[in-house]
Amino acid sequence: MKAITVEPKKPQTARYEEFPEPDPRDGSILVEAVAVGVCGTDVEIVEGKYGWAPEGATSLVLGHESLGRVIDPGFSSSFKKGDLVVGIVRRPDPVPCPACAVGEWDMCR
Repeated sequence: MKAITVEPKKPQTARYEEFPEPDPRDGSILVEAVAVGVCGTDVEIVEGKYGWAPEGATSLVLGHESLGRVIDPGFSSSFKKGDLVVGIVRRPDPVPCPACAVGEWDMCR
């Protein structure tokens, strides 16, 4: 699995990395990215202006809006190999912003 990552809170540290392919046997599915969007938040992360990161994180994967193709549905009965899916990854937030509170995740602060 390939990704562009950034060290949390360290500007201009974007780099290409390879990770082991995950096993989707835990109730998730394995998706091959077809297209990934880079948004303003990603740019702020690269510039060091966006300070949030999970505790202990050594890198953040950029691109949280994606289109992909299911390559292994795992144990899912909802998806089959070859299905196109859209992924939107959001950070967990114990107190959601006003947009997320009403389900408008594309407008998240």
